[in-house]
Amino acid sequence: MRVYELFRFLMDKIFPEINHSMNVIFQENPQPMWVFDIATLNFLTVNNAALQHYGYTEEEFLSMSVRDIRPKEDIEKLEQTIENLSGPATTRRTFRHLKKDGSIIYVDIISFPLPYNNGQSRLVMISDITESTLLLERFDLISKATHDAVWDWNLETDELWWNKSFIDVFGHSGQELKNDLESWANRIHPEDKDQVLASISEAIQGGQKNWTKHYRFLKGDGTYADVIDRGYTQFKDGKGIRMVGSMMDITLQLQLERARAQSDSILQTISSASPTALWMSDVEGNLVYINQKWLTWSNTSLADNQMNGWLKIVHPDDVTLVSETYAKSVLERTAYELDYRIILKDGEERWVLATGFPRYEQDNTFTGFVGAVTDITRQKHMEIQKDTFINTISHELKTPISTIKGFGQLLRKSKTIVESPVVKHLDRILVQADRMDRLIQDLLDVSRIALGKLVLNEMEVDFKKLLSDSIQDLQLVYPTHKLELTENADCKLYGDPARMTQLITNLIDNAVKYSPAANRVLVYQHCDQEFLTVSVQDFGLGIIKSNLPFIFDKFYQVNDVYKTPGLGIGLYVCKEIIERMNGSIWLNSTEGEGSIFSFKLPRKL
Repeated sequence: MRVYELFRFLMDKIFPEINHSMNVIFQENPQPMWVFDIATLNFLTVNNAALQHYGYTEEEFLSMSVRDIRPKEDIEKLEQTIENLSGPATTRRTFRHLKKDGSIIYVDIISFPLPYNNGQSRLVMISDITESTLLLERFDLISKATHDAVWDWNLETDELWWNKSFIDVFGHSGQELKNDLESWANRIHPEDKDQVLASISEAIQGGQKNWTKHYRFLKGDGTYADVIDRGYTQFKDGKGIRMVGSMMDITLQLQLERARAQSDSILQTISSASPTALWMSDVEGNLVYINQKWLTWSNTSLADNQMNGWLKIVHPDDVTLVSETYAKSVLERTAYELDYRIILKDGEERWVLATGFPRYEQDNTFTGFVGAVTDITRQKHMEIQKDTFINTISHELKTPISTIKGFGQLLRKSKTIVESPVVKHLDRILVQADRMDRLIQDLLDVSRIALGKLVLNEMEVDFKKLLSDSIQDLQLVYPTHKLELTENADCKLYGDPARMTQLITNLIDNAVKYSPAANRVLVYQHCDQEFLTVSVQDFGLGIIKSNLPFIFDKFYQVNDVYKTPGLGIGLYVCKEIIERMNGSIWLNSTEGEGSIFSFKLPRKL
């Protein structure tokens, strides 16, 4: 006979005189208990433990029914349970209850019939299992969230439990698995099996609480997965009684690591074999990587080049320019390009072209710079030789051109020539001699720019008069186009008048050259308190968008629209002169409509 049945029998049949004592036991029992009416589900009596656990007073409890301590969604289940209560049967079930503060608890209840005041009632004993239930729910959620195969091994019975993720991760059906160690061991790769079993046995026998092993495990599709298996052992009296753990499939991770290692190896090989020095910095501009080429040049290590150590092989005359350019780019996170000299370990001087570009992660986080340093010594020497050649040829040509112009001007003053038909041919000779002289001047300027010898003779200039005189003179040179000075404000500034005249001449020459089908060129001049702005507009076919970034480069010619003669140096010289005067030059061009070249100079008065 069960304890509670004996308890009921003693109360009803044998010891009615001790009912009072039983009531004391009921009231003082530390486990919540109550009696409720089967027909109405109203509470008939509750003990002190129930009052304390649920938070109600006795008066409140006795005014309620069993329905009032159930969440609304559980009422239907309660009523079905009550309908199935019949006879003297004892029941045990798990429910959810509501406390007075609104919190929900999980309870395990045992109930059995109990005559009370001549009615049909049941005595209920409650065990709060909220903590253990929530722990089980939390464990289940964690095992699902991690996607790991969680296992629980009873070392005393050899029973092995797996969570559902084991099936999801490794593709084995529930029918294939058995809840024992052998089912797991037989799926370990044959080459790994003995070592894994020996390892786990050694850990348990040696009293080690934590165990970890990497091995291959058979999947449901017949392939093997690389796994990391971790276990924790519980010991009692020095003997392992339980081991819990998880298996993580790291196959993809290992494949990615191998691919990355292979990629890094290939990149390292390419980097080491590169004839160019490659480098990388952190967000502060400090070098974190530099390839073998630079280390060979400098006969140093990576550590020697960190911070500003790499500047040690930069030519003393170039150190300031290089360090300031690099620091400015890092601060502003902008790309840069700079050529300078370095001194190799054997003392040889070499020219290099250095480029640097900011690098960003996919989320646009700045991570530093990456760049290259290329040896351009041969190109630099060729440029110097070319510039020297141009300078020499220009000087050689200047003398005969000056002679032609001089004698031509003398002839032009002769009355006999002026009154003869030959004069128009002489004028053409003088015009072309002037153009040849300007071309030679531009060539000489290219050479001076390359050698850093372009000189500006600055003074106060009446630009309105200078521009007006220049247009008047150039109109004789370009009779095919009407040069229209549409705006010419009063303006005085500090600058080199000869260079300003050269700017106007080159821009108008360019406008006429690239608009052969048009018959006019517009010139605008605007002057405010700080700057002078000049624009020259032509009505040619414009410049293709892809050519715009190169239009001011040395020796660059736009020959895809008009096949025009020239060396491609006029606009380059303009840009260099304007930049040396702390100004700027730009271009607006529309295909089919023409181009507008503009420059701005500070007045500096």
